[in-house]
Amino acid sequence: MNTKLYSQACCSAGTPLLGSLEMSLNTENLLRIGLTYDYNLLQSVYNGTNRLNDNTRERLTRSLLLEISYGFSKKISVSLLSSFINQNRTINFSQQSTQQISVNGIGDWLLLLKYNIKNSDIIDQSDIAIGFGLKLPTGKSNILDKGILLPADMQPGSGSFDYLIWGYYSKGFIPYLPLNVIANVSYKINTTHKRFANSKLGYKFGNETIITAGIGYRTDTFLDFSLFFRLRNTNNDVFDDEKIPNTGGTWFYLIPGLNFKISENLTSRVTSQLPIYRNLIGTQLTTTYTVTISLFHTITL
Repeated sequence: MNTKLYSQACCSAGTPLLGSLEMSLNTENLLRIGLTYDYNLLQSVYNGTNRLNDNTRERLTRSLLLEISYGFSKKISVSLLSSFINQNRTINFSQQSTQQISVNGIGDWLLLLKYNIKNSDIIDQSDIAIGFGLKLPTGKSNILDKGILLPADMQPGSGSFDYLIWGYYSKGFIPYLPLNVIANVSYKINTTHKRFANSKLGYKFGNETIITAGIGYRTDTFLDFSLFFRLRNTNNDVFDDEKIPNTGGTWFYLIPGLNFKISENLTSRVTSQLPIYRNLIGTQLTTTYTVTISLFHTITL
């Protein structure tokens, strides 16, 4: 098999399920509904830290994410995230031969329970929270193309029940500085699912660690700014207890963002995720850039 042509892409099945869930806490009796469009273009091919001169393939992943969050009390809140995914993969074998595959479908759902260890107050504007999440395999993971099972990372769903451990910290400095420092960390523990009938132990996406940190700057107008850095690391995928080549690695991103206050209960956010360092295991097609546009509506119950 030509590994140059058939190496995996960097992304596991589905979408960046955490989305905005990782960047905020929920207020008591407040229902928050968010709708996010995520555009992820993959045109860069890397081996380790080296970018290869390979223009034979690309992938475009477009996702629509629906987020519903509610604060039951000052301490406890819950969030649910669901998605719809469209993936398009193009491989140019030669000038006369091109393979295109398009996949649509509902992605996996994520349920995240958050517990606020400390709420900010006038004296100490610090928030500390932890959370535990369960990802449900609601998306399809067995889609075929011309009778052949598509790669796991092209499927809308992972096919497995996965677990998430999450932590959050923020610190405000008002009235001295109109900004917040925000940091969070998440660790996703993936389990196996049976992709093939003759599989003994099944397929497992590599466990994933994400650390995000940065600042949000408030202008007290309709427009605020944010700037974050994100470190992402994933282990190799595993099939029948054997590591899958060309999977896993480390990514470091810059994430600038604009936040718009449309009305008292309606806000919008535009962000982009720009890779500034990649160290991938084997040869992989990876993200060139992403753009997300979000709209949030809050309702006090």
